[in-house]
Amino acid sequence: MKKKTLTYVAISSAAALSISLFVMLTSETYYKDKDFTWYSSFGAKEGNRLIRGNKIDKIKNDIFKLIYALNKSEKDPETFRTPANKEPTDPPKLKLRDIKEQVVNVEVINDEYLTQRMGSTGAEEFIAVATFTLTEYDNVKFVNFIFEGGDHAAPGLYSREHFLGTWEVEK
Repeated sequence: MKKKTLTYVAISSAAALSISLFVMLTSETYYKDKDFTWYSSFGAKEGNRLIRGNKIDKIKNDIFKLIYALNKSEKDPETFRTPANKEPTDPPKLKLRDIKEQVVNVEVINDEYLTQRMGSTGAEEFIAVATFTLTEYDNVKFVNFIFEGGDHAAPGLYSREHFLGTWEVEK
C-alpha cells in the first residue's frame, strides 16, 4: 500500500512540476513576444510604420496584460526605477495609475531615459506603440503619460490620431 501511495505522490509531484514549468515558460515568453503589442518598423521605402501584433486580441481586454506586454515583464515597474544618483540604463517602463472614463493614466518609470537618451524618434515610437497598444482596451481612447518632460518627449494626453501624420498604420 505504501508503495502505491509513494508512486502516486511522485507522479503528482512530477505532473505539478511540469504544469508549473509550462506556465512559467509560456508566461515568460508571452510578454516578450512583440505580437502581443503594436510595434514599429522603419524603412527607407515604407517609412515609419506601426504594426498591430497578431496575438493582441488574446490580451486586449486585460489592461494589466497589455502593460506587462509593453514592459516585457510581469515585474512591478518600480523594480526598474533608476536610483536618483545614477544614470538610467533601463529603458522606460509603464506603471498603471488608473482608468477614468476613456483615459488610462500611466506613469513612465525611467522617464529620463525616454526624454534624454532615446532621441526624438525613439521617444515618439515608444509613446506611439504604447498609445496604440493601450487603446486596444475596451472604451479607452486616450493615454495620459505622466512623467517629467524633456528634450525628446512631453507628457500629456495622446490618442491614435496624434500619430497619424507621421506614422503609417498597418493592421
